[in-house]
Amino acid sequence: MAAPDPSERRRHVQRFLLVLSAWTAVSVIFGLILSLQVRLPLRYSFVSSFAWYYSVGVIVWIACVADRRLGLWRRPLTSALLIRGAIALAALTVWTVFIVGWSRWTVGPNFWEFVFADAWMFQLASTAFVYAAGVGVGLVVQSGDRAREREQRELHLQVLARDAELTAIKAQLRPHFLFNALNSILALMEHDPAEARQMLLRLSSLLHSVFDRLDEPLVPLDRELEIVRDYLDIERIRFGDRMSFSIDADAAAKTVPVPPFLLQPIVENAVKHGIEPFARQGSVRVRGQLEGQRLRLSVADSGPGINGAAMVRPSHGRGMALTVRRLQTVYGSDRATLSTARDADGFVVTLDLPLDSNAG
Repeated sequence: MAAPDPSERRRHVQRFLLVLSAWTAVSVIFGLILSLQVRLPLRYSFVSSFAWYYSVGVIVWIACVADRRLGLWRRPLTSALLIRGAIALAALTVWTVFIVGWSRWTVGPNFWEFVFADAWMFQLASTAFVYAAGVGVGLVVQSGDRAREREQRELHLQVLARDAELTAIKAQLRPHFLFNALNSILALMEHDPAEARQMLLRLSSLLHSVFDRLDEPLVPLDRELEIVRDYLDIERIRFGDRMSFSIDADAAAKTVPVPPFLLQPIVENAVKHGIEPFARQGSVRVRGQLEGQRLRLSVADSGPGINGAAMVRPSHGRGMALTVRRLQTVYGSDRATLSTARDADGFVVTLDLPLDSNAG
């Protein structure tokens, strides 16, 4: 996880102080009004006013946090309004219990006649209005935060775009990859022209995909798997009986948009470390499936697992590091993860992605 941004921390502190100042100003104003109307000493009117409006400020903050955590801005308007209304009712109920208890503690047994009397409906209505205004301001601020975060991600993506393109091209067009593929085609032309033709078609399709999709921010998973299949087909022809592969994805999963070339560095790593170093037969397995509101992608190879040879698999590298950065940028921090594991069958890389790319 990236280190906290000092400027972001400073912005949060400044916002907290601004909010605290706003509620303090409201408390002071109403404390003065209470002192003038009821002729209470300022020390009593200020204490009551601060308890009253600071507690309102707390429930407003809780309501805004709940709105953000529940992602209500993503929901249909009617559903969002109903949930916000339920939160408001619960918040004002809790506030009422608190303020009645506070008044009983500070004023005494006759608190109702002295504090509320015939004005309780007006007091509750005015508090509800202040609550609604506070929540409204909070939601506007949160909307601005989301817009700013989206803008920052877009700028970050622009910075990463050229790096991602170069990495993708290098992954596909590395000289030794093309050299090996062309050599395999030349060798096949003498004894298996049909296989040579098939390899040329796959190579052509692969190169077309590279140059055709560099500018697309997202592509359906099905198209991403086409690139993977072309790449693995070429490698399978090159390695012959030493390599087999399978690609399996749920029908619903195939329509989910993902960043282009997301799987390519992982699949290439599986071939490089799980197939190429060994004379025995190996396999690469690519899987995509929906699990609730998440897309789970896995790339497994038959390279050394926990019972295999003592070989250290690199867990980091330029390609994998770029993949992690792309996940954070496209989906938002902590909404998408990349994990690795070894088991008895080999090495597995798993991507766990949300179905939408708009971070909250």
